Amino acid sequence: MVQIYPGQAYDHELADNTVAFLQTRDPAIFPFTRDFDEERMRAFVRDLREGLADLTDSGSARKTSAVGFMMRDRRLRETVAAWASADGDWPPEADPRAPGRGLGTPGPL
Repeated sequence: MVQIYPGQAYDHELADNTVAFLQTRDPAIFPFTRDFDEERMRAFVRDLREGLADLTDSGSARKTSAVGFMMRDRRLRETVAAWASADGDWPPEADPRAPGRGLGTPGPL
């Protein structure tokens, strides 16, 4: 059997940056966080944690003996992109004033 390397199915640098940001809250990692107030920071951190959990779950929760590159970072990429495009404001999907917000779930860190 021959397996062709399809390339990385997830952005390892994004995952590393996410972990580093969660540990340090360093705005040099995600510059759009520089002017976040406490509420936005909590929401962004919660969304990052959920995206990172989704990434790790995608590679381990298959309960099969499948082999290959199964991890996917779509949710983490979408989360960072939404917050980055809002440039310090609330992304429409995460704004607590908007009904049906979809990036994260409400609750404590």
